[in-house]
Amino acid sequence: MARPRLISDDTILDATRQVLAELGPAKLTLAAVGARVGLAPPTLMQRFGNKRGLLLASAARSPLMVLRAAEEAEARNTSPLATLRDFALSSVAHIKHREELGNGLGFVQLDVADPEFREHALAHSAAIVDSCARLLQAAQAAGELKPDADVPALARLTLVCFNGALQVWAVNGWGSLTDFMRDQLELLLSPYLTE
Repeated sequence: MARPRLISDDTILDATRQVLAELGPAKLTLAAVGARVGLAPPTLMQRFGNKRGLLLASAARSPLMVLRAAEEAEARNTSPLATLRDFALSSVAHIKHREELGNGLGFVQLDVADPEFREHALAHSAAIVDSCARLLQAAQAAGELKPDADVPALARLTLVCFNGALQVWAVNGWGSLTDFMRDQLELLLSPYLTE
């Protein structure tokens, strides 16, 4: 009979994201993740196979985390545009140092070079675009957004804003990431607002 798992895969994958932010994918080890959750590397190998398997599991979970973040933002807000802003800002609120983003951007190399990682990166982007499109469409229906705004194009542009702001801030470090992201999002949305 197998022993029950006392530490969930979600807990391990949360720790993986933390170690990725601290070390980047090249320096991440099963030992570093295991130390974070109190598991030996062989236990992680049993669950995920190897470092690549652990990183793929983390990447596969990423679109679900986007959808969860959008749902949580909706639960906190009544306005669709307030929800969109909350969704964007809460997703970066935990990032305090440029090095964390720089290490995370190292993952982009995997997304570009490796088809399995790219599949998850595309699903992650689609989850952001779909969530933004849904919120922007609701904002249009609520009269917060101009009726002639091209919602699908604006949703894709919001993804560009999110990713671009992360990369620019990682290099320049202008103020806090939350403030920088808020400013960029407001500049993007302002021509389309009804108020």
